[in-house]
Amino acid sequence: MRRRVATQMVFRPVVALLTLALLLVPPSEADWDPYVSHPGYIPDFHNFTTPQMTPGESGQFTLEVTNRYAEPLENVIVSMDIYMRADIEGSEVIDAVAADARPRITEGCWMRLSNNEVECDAPTGQRATFSPGTLAAGEAVRFSTEIQSTEERSWLRCTLLGSRCDAGTAEGTYFVRFMLEFDHNGTARSMLSRGHWSMAEWETATTDVPDGAPGNINLTALGVDGVIPDSSFGVKEPIPKWPLYVMIGLTVMFAGLAVVFYLEEEGTYPKLNKWLQQQRGKLNQLRLRLKHRERRP
Repeated sequence: MRRRVATQMVFRPVVALLTLALLLVPPSEADWDPYVSHPGYIPDFHNFTTPQMTPGESGQFTLEVTNRYAEPLENVIVSMDIYMRADIEGSEVIDAVAADARPRITEGCWMRLSNNEVECDAPTGQRATFSPGTLAAGEAVRFSTEIQSTEERSWLRCTLLGSRCDAGTAEGTYFVRFMLEFDHNGTARSMLSRGHWSMAEWETATTDVPDGAPGNINLTALGVDGVIPDSSFGVKEPIPKWPLYVMIGLTVMFAGLAVVFYLEEEGTYPKLNKWLQQQRGKLNQLRLRLKHRERRP
């Protein structure tokens, strides 16, 4: 009896310490829920409108977000930022691009499609944040931004006229990433798009996947409750059209000459032959005049 009491007295402190340790252990970065993180239920980012601009132009970048849960979302915050540029030569993060060669987000608005409620802001740089508040079940919000590019200043304008010499927006494809934060049934949730992780982090999350992971992605490794899509837009000088017009003109001209010479050889149009001979005579006279002028001292 004394031995049993002694054993209980020894284990009671151990059990208390284990219980306290479990209570003090912080929760994981993303305690994802099968319902909240299900790819078929996460908020739907859709109806993207992405601009294709020439340097110096501006364009509208729009998208819609729909709440596909059966419950409302509270404290909704959507953020977007331009994070990378790519072209045929390679890619670089936006911070590696010269400040005056980056496209800028000059205006950001959101509109609740159910009642046309609108709110606008004036973001700066390459980031815009929207706070529509609460989204009811099935409700959609449209987000729109104005993206501004700059045109490279000419040498004449910069040097002789003393204007500011901007480099102009670098041509290429610019990638946009998103962040979504909201409260669902009193629990704070966060979702990010692909651009928030490095290639190594993404490969780890898509190869080391536990059973039952939503979308075959290890959300615990990424520290989020879901993955939303990236997007992009382009800035590029259009291909000049004048060489095409020159080629078409030359083709028409040579085709016409070929028809004329063919008809001349056939001899079926005497008036045409006479006209061609007259033109050749005038051309020979012009050549003789030019040679005569060159020989004068």
